[in-house]
Amino acid sequence: MQAWTEFLSHLENELGIETVEKWLRNLKIQRFDACNLYLEAQNSFQVLWFEEHIRARALKLVNANNKQIKIHLTPNQTSSSPASKGAKQKKDYKLPVTPFQFNFDDLDPTSLLAHFVVSEENQIVAKVIEELVQHPQSNTYNPFYLHGTSGAGKTHLLMSLAHSLRKKGLKVIYARAETFTDHVVSAIRASEMSRFREVYRNVDILIIDDVHIFSRKNATQEEFFHTFNTLHLIGKQIILSANCPPQELQHIEPRLISRFEWGLVLPLIPLAENQMTNLLEIKAKALNFQLTNVLTQFLLQTFTSTPKALIKALEALVLRLHLDSKNPLSALTIPAAKILLADLITDEKKSVITPNRIIQEVAEYFGLRIEDILGKSQTRECVQPRQIAMHLCRSKLKMPFMKIGELFSRDHSTIISGVKQIQKLLDQDDREKINAWYAIYKKLQT
Repeated sequence: MQAWTEFLSHLENELGIETVEKWLRNLKIQRFDACNLYLEAQNSFQVLWFEEHIRARALKLVNANNKQIKIHLTPNQTSSSPASKGAKQKKDYKLPVTPFQFNFDDLDPTSLLAHFVVSEENQIVAKVIEELVQHPQSNTYNPFYLHGTSGAGKTHLLMSLAHSLRKKGLKVIYARAETFTDHVVSAIRASEMSRFREVYRNVDILIIDDVHIFSRKNATQEEFFHTFNTLHLIGKQIILSANCPPQELQHIEPRLISRFEWGLVLPLIPLAENQMTNLLEIKAKALNFQLTNVLTQFLLQTFTSTPKALIKALEALVLRLHLDSKNPLSALTIPAAKILLADLITDEKKSVITPNRIIQEVAEYFGLRIEDILGKSQTRECVQPRQIAMHLCRSKLKMPFMKIGELFSRDHSTIISGVKQIQKLLDQDDREKINAWYAIYKKLQT
């Protein structure tokens, strides 16, 4: 088939002759017509590689007379993998068929709406969640897209929604984006895509957590696109979360991003420091654990990076106390708590954002040396990275201008001017000029 041959020649220039020979030229053409090409792969791994690396390119380039040709690819059912070579030697022996299993994420039993601390900034989110629980099939907000930094509470809210909606007798799937991807990959390998679609498209509510993880996963994005369309068309509720708004997602197909924006997009704002005490108290009560004031202050002062780190520390402390008979709750001291949480305290110290870490991240992003950021060079390559580092020290760490000036060996007015330059671009939402700031900020958050 000429269109297929031309496509392979094009890929040789793009991917190299060896790659095309290894993965594509040995695909067997079974039959074709004006709009369809039926290929047979040597095994399921070759199908998976095609879906991940070639399918998107083929959609754009394989055509005849300006008509797109749809490629149908199936694995050779008699192909031998390392596990099946013995089956060829004994022709009367057949490998048992292992059915493809859907292993979904377990819901945290303590992730309930009653355990979520609603700050003033998140009142709108709370009202939407309440409405979704009361009228889950109203289709008012479809999809509902929730975004926020790590530790803001997105997973807690999505799991609590799944709990509440299942109690109403609705068929709800909650899956992390990694789980959805694993199911796509496993279904392709097992030639069970029809069963995959039957499971994911036969629900009342589909909840997918952390959709930014779909980045660069072409086969996963393709399948989720069609799953989304099917459910949305029949009025089934879709609820999504990510670490950023749809328009900031990286390496996600534009057609998916546009669909994420069809419904309601809301930010989830992390709790302020003065609200962390309430969060600890609610979580401790759910764990049936009596927190003392001294222990509360120790946890708040030690685990400051994210609410997730704080709650993880509390959960670890409760579990380890339960397993350690040497430290009963009544005799728990701060030194004993430090010993029990020593590994988490070490991790927390590594994750704390410092001025030096900000400068290092900026330097790495721009391919500069730390000396270039702190030095006197006034070249364009150094000035804006330096201003970004100044702005992050001010906005992220709330450092006084004088302290930032001491760090960068510059006077007070130069620091103010640099910070204002970056803030102006942020206020204007000039993403092209300030994309680096967002990328570095996200890296610091994680």
